[in-house]
Amino acid sequence: MEVGNRIREERERLGLSQEALAREIFVSRQTVSNWETGKTYPDVQSLLLLSNLYGVSVDSLVKGDMETMEDNIENFELQRFKVKASMGLSVALIVLGAVMLAILNKQGADATSPLVIVAIVVVVAGAAVSLVAERVKERYDIETMSEIKAFMDGVEPDQIVRNRRMSKAASVTLKVLAGAALGITLMTVPYLIIALA
Repeated sequence: MEVGNRIREERERLGLSQEALAREIFVSRQTVSNWETGKTYPDVQSLLLLSNLYGVSVDSLVKGDMETMEDNIENFELQRFKVKASMGLSVALIVLGAVMLAILNKQGADATSPLVIVAIVVVVAGAAVSLVAERVKERYDIETMSEIKAFMDGVEPDQIVRNRRMSKAASVTLKVLAGAALGITLMTVPYLIIALA
């Protein structure tokens, strides 16, 4: 992405170190380094602070990157199905492994039994699939790119911040509810199996 090069060029033009730039725009030196190396993308507020400090427009900072961002957003939309499918598979594997462990426990299988080991592997595989899905979301840095695209399309920065807060609150609420549901399921499945046996 070009924005990293632009941030570095403008920083050097002003004779600022990464540390000095970081202080000026209220971020860490590592954040500036990540921007300049293309590991992460600055959010809208940071772009506004950078454009003000550098005396250039936000458009000139992100020039050339809008098409790439749009492609990444579109590609993420294609990946979103894979992420959702991965999360569903993850939950299914964890529940299956828990049910297997409950049944084996009821039957008195010891911890070294091959079936117990298989059940544990199934649970661990479910957790691993979940981590892979999270990494896909992080790799695309889609939230930041979507916000910048919205800003360039005329959405006010304050509205973008409000949308982000609402989105994060909804995400946290959804994760808490999903975790609670999974926890309740994992706690009740063994009792249901025992009751039905």
